[in-house]
Amino acid sequence: MRHIILLALFTSLISACSSNDIEVDVRKSESHFKVGMEFAQLKLLKNAIDEFDLAIKLNPKNPNIYRKKGLVLFAMSRLDEAKTNFEKAISLNPQDTQAYINLGMVNYTSGNHKEARLDWEKSITLKTDDNDGKALNNIGNIFKNEKNIDKAIEYYKKAITFEPRNTIFLNNLGNSYRLAGNFKQAESTLLKSLDLNSNDLIVQFNLGLLYKTQGNISKAIEFFQNSLKINPQYTEAYYQLATTHLKAKNKESAKLSIEKGLKVDPDNEKFKKLYEQVVSS
Repeated sequence: MRHIILLALFTSLISACSSNDIEVDVRKSESHFKVGMEFAQLKLLKNAIDEFDLAIKLNPKNPNIYRKKGLVLFAMSRLDEAKTNFEKAISLNPQDTQAYINLGMVNYTSGNHKEARLDWEKSITLKTDDNDGKALNNIGNIFKNEKNIDKAIEYYKKAITFEPRNTIFLNNLGNSYRLAGNFKQAESTLLKSLDLNSNDLIVQFNLGLLYKTQGNISKAIEFFQNSLKINPQYTEAYYQLATTHLKAKNKESAKLSIEKGLKVDPDNEKFKKLYEQVVSS
């Protein structure tokens, strides 16, 4: 019923805006914008774009419309168009921190990590009293991908000062401590995240990686299995579980884990290669 009402409103609003001589009308623009937001929430993304376009025609100086349209385009993987809309939002409001964060996500997804970092750094400098946790975490991710673990840790720690209970930030920090060889801090950070949300797949998996790295086979197996209870489709957990069993010389359990992983992803070359190694050894 809600879909029908929205589509009826959508049709009536289009009719109201069919004139070639469209003038600025802030109130009508806001109506289209709100309908666009409703469509976006219902995952009716094309309809959302149509509504945002009408809202822009009626009020082309509103940066929020371009920013929201950019997010929908990003969700549709139309990255170039999303980038154009975020840049337009910034041109209309150079203090729009969220537009810089969103632009950074487009650049990061497109492989332009240097530009993404500049976008996120810019968002941090705009408002000193703003919550910069997301941007700081994103910059940490870039440093982590570049294998600059010390810098990654620095930025994850800064992100956590804004949101101490954010398990994504805690998981990133804990895993970076593991990569840096600081196992005590890694365990402490990841257990804090686990305490906040025991149903978090990533913290269970990261604890498995930590204990595997330390050679604590039984605990590694326990946490990899926990992650698979949360999401049986998480193939990387099957792989790590299999290689952990191999460390313990338990070839049959390793073989079983690989077979389960291949059921989820039959074309996974990494699993096929490991399976061949196990059955031929």
